[in-house]
Amino acid sequence: MLTCAAAVAAQASGGCALKPEQWAGAQELYGLRPGMTVAEVKARVPALEMGPTDAAGLSKTSFSPQFNRAMDKTAYQGVRTISLEFFDGHLSSLWIGYDASFKWKGLEEFVPGMSRALGLPDAWQPRARGGRQLVCGDFQVTATMIGGSPSINISDEKARSAWETRQAAAEEAEEATKP
Repeated sequence: MLTCAAAVAAQASGGCALKPEQWAGAQELYGLRPGMTVAEVKARVPALEMGPTDAAGLSKTSFSPQFNRAMDKTAYQGVRTISLEFFDGHLSSLWIGYDASFKWKGLEEFVPGMSRALGLPDAWQPRARGGRQLVCGDFQVTATMIGGSPSINISDEKARSAWETRQAAAEEAEEATKP
């Protein structure tokens, strides 16, 4: 009963209380979700090439299935590019830019379609820079139009904050060592 009350309260305040592991497994995310380890992502995307990890624990990579010969193009129908960020070895940000062939063409179709696919509440808010945004606990889900097609970004804000704190501490330490 407490879980239901928390979910209702979060929805009433314009967000959601669901965590990514509670979201429906949507084919629109191609088996990817925040929290996965690098090994779990590589199991889904064997041709994935990882970027270096910075001193604060962040690594980034991206791939464009249509331009990478090692990718199974049929597995990524409707995708232009997928960008991934890993913090301490776990997927902390997932951005998928869809192409013109994707089933939901504009935000008016994309946002409700993605909400249904992921099992998210229809509590999206307008963003100042365009698009729509939904906050689910420590996660932020953003839908925008890029190059005439929709995109989604799912970001672990707690991980982003931890990385920023580490990055700032490293910069302070570096500055302190300068004469």
